[in-house]
Amino acid sequence: MVTVATELARALVVDRDGDAYTLLCSRERPESLRDLDCEAVLAPYRHELALKLRWLPVVESQLGGNAILYPYWPSPPMRRTGAPPAAIFVYDLAFKLRPAEVPWQQRAYLGSILGPALRRAAAVLVISQRTRQDLLDCYPMADLDRKISVVPLGAPRSVAPGPLPEGIEPGFILAVGTIEPRKNYLRLLEAYRGLRTDPKPPLVIAGRAGWAYGDTLERVKSEPGVRYLGHVDEPTLAALYDAAALLAFPSLYEGFGLPLLEAMAHGLPAVVGNTGALPELAGDAALLVDPEDVNAIQVALEHVLADSELRERLAAGGKERAKAFTWERTATRTREVLRNIGR
Repeated sequence: MVTVATELARALVVDRDGDAYTLLCSRERPESLRDLDCEAVLAPYRHELALKLRWLPVVESQLGGNAILYPYWPSPPMRRTGAPPAAIFVYDLAFKLRPAEVPWQQRAYLGSILGPALRRAAAVLVISQRTRQDLLDCYPMADLDRKISVVPLGAPRSVAPGPLPEGIEPGFILAVGTIEPRKNYLRLLEAYRGLRTDPKPPLVIAGRAGWAYGDTLERVKSEPGVRYLGHVDEPTLAALYDAAALLAFPSLYEGFGLPLLEAMAHGLPAVVGNTGALPELAGDAALLVDPEDVNAIQVALEHVLADSELRERLAAGGKERAKAFTWERTATRTREVLRNIGR
């Protein structure tokens, strides 16, 4: 969500096409948007509930704007009379579709706030056709269908790769994503343990600790051949994508799948789960597997590692497919929605 908020804001403002934009920020302007040519209004709060229940309902009606965009979901559930029409993002319905993998606090919060937000929104932006269908299935509201627009995300801006972390050599298996149940790290570890590739490449995992992961982090850190990096900066991530042999992303559910898009943009072949929006994003540019089948994950990893022709085909297909996903295109579709509700 942070990536979408910053990249989309930048793309909208840079190609403003006659529109004026004001950023609403929590306490300070993000460093990544510090040089952006637009005004910013800073909130006195940082906590999400204080922002959405106290500050935003007051300030949004004082801006004098024609429309307001909430890329950080869910948007404020309560809106005052006279507030500009709002377009809100919905990224995925994991809390509804895979509740066992989402903390109860998150389920309670999203379950109580998303419904009112959908009813009060003038437009709803989703990042894939899969999320659109999931939203319609979970929230059968009479007018929701006409509100929804599919706005796919963009590939990352080109960043000069930095050095690889100390001790890491090219040719490893890369996994990128928050440590949380939906990312399926325990099955990935089991599949990695069973690899018959000789020599077996290291598995490098980049992602901050998330939620409800139990002992997964300890098991990741103690698994022979696995290197856990935690959160990495963009130059380091670019270096990892460039140096890896393949991306392992057997996620159980994704509303889009930015790590897959990032890998495709770098020409990195990928093994991904066949659920959620990943098949929609991958097309034929990744190897799809049942993410709940450890043996299927293992065999797919072995296949990609052993078959140089397959790696080349997936790499070329991924690079070509990633060209269709740009933040400029995301901004153009978003701007059309904002102008439409702003009329």
